[in-house]
Amino acid sequence: MHFQKTFGDRVFDFVVYFLVVLIIVITLYPLIYVFSMAISDPIAAARGDVWFLPVGINLTAVRKVLADPQVITYYGNTIWFTVVGTICGVITTSLCAYPLSRKEFLHRKLITKIVMVTMFFNGGIIPTYIVVGRFLHLYNSRWAIIVCALTTAWYVMISRSFFESLPDEIIESARIDGASEYRIFGQFVLPLSKPILAVLTLYMGVGHWNAYFNSMLYLSDRTKQPLALYIRSVVIQNTLSSALGNTEALTAAEILSALQLKYAVIIVSVLPMLVIYPFISKNLEKGLMIGAVKG
Repeated sequence: MHFQKTFGDRVFDFVVYFLVVLIIVITLYPLIYVFSMAISDPIAAARGDVWFLPVGINLTAVRKVLADPQVITYYGNTIWFTVVGTICGVITTSLCAYPLSRKEFLHRKLITKIVMVTMFFNGGIIPTYIVVGRFLHLYNSRWAIIVCALTTAWYVMISRSFFESLPDEIIESARIDGASEYRIFGQFVLPLSKPILAVLTLYMGVGHWNAYFNSMLYLSDRTKQPLALYIRSVVIQNTLSSALGNTEALTAAEILSALQLKYAVIIVSVLPMLVIYPFISKNLEKGLMIGAVKG
């Protein structure tokens, strides 16, 4: 049946569309501005003429960032942290959440409460530093970053809720046919859990890609540090020497382009995430909704 919209319905639709467009503009404008500043003419960028689209095209800052051997090293470390950390995190979270979703698992309610306690209380930075450095002997090791960000209670809870939504008939029929718990989990549960695995992959991947605090604590060797620490030195500290070396030998044009380095570094760092996101976005909403249905 076709219902004619009233004046109030039209006003409501207008307000909703206006808010959606406003949110999109607020979200996209900083990214467009940073991209425009990175590739604009250095003089126009220094004068403040760039406010939305690029003014002139100059890729000097981007070339300097990509030509810096330190950036390549930091980039490689970030990719390693992201890939290895995400894989280990997804596996650990899934193996922890699946047993908690099974009603036949003994003491699952007690263990779930213990896991939830860690959402509100933790040991703190100093005890964690002592455990990682003194007892695990992982100081200045890449695995310190992986272990510290292996999983969180929130990831375990949303994964457990998703596993609980899977049909019990499939698991029971597999058990009747003689399948072990490992085979049920690997051949039946995981193929049906692509939405929640996509959510975990995205969240953990972005988390590892942007993380810098644990690296600042546990990695003193710069050859092992991620790109986020390089961004911190360029963007927050805004030091040209950390990015370009000896600034006394630079020309005026190079110094002007150095002002754009922080924008170029940001673009180089966020571009991989922008490329990867469309491939997993189709499962993102479904995984979040199903994972949030049950508590």
